[in-house]
Amino acid sequence: MAGFSMRKNQRLKRLVPVRYLGDGIAGEGIIKDLSLSGSYMTGNAPVSVGLLLALQMFVPGDPEPLLIDRAIVKWVKGAEFGVDFDTPQPTVAERITTVISTLVNTQHGSFRKG
Repeated sequence: MAGFSMRKNQRLKRLVPVRYLGDGIAGEGIIKDLSLSGSYMTGNAPVSVGLLLALQMFVPGDPEPLLIDRAIVKWVKGAEFGVDFDTPQPTVAERITTVISTLVNTQHGSFRKG
């Protein structure tokens, strides 16, 4: 399969509310795709490539927001943009992995017919 590459991290394609803060920027949006290494989202405050952001993700069913203190904007297309998590701390990486696993299992469970 030439030209085909597998993603190295499990991904969650589910809408998760997020707040993001950067140099003079404060916005809110929705994460549409989350992995251990980064995410894709839409937001209400414009960002630019290379901007360093702090993220607060509000995961359904979790009372504490997931905090990522270093997310670097990699691309921007209108209100959509992608960020790369700049090597999250082990505790943050573990929490991201747990959140993805929990939400993936919940998402798959919701498709069962009763």
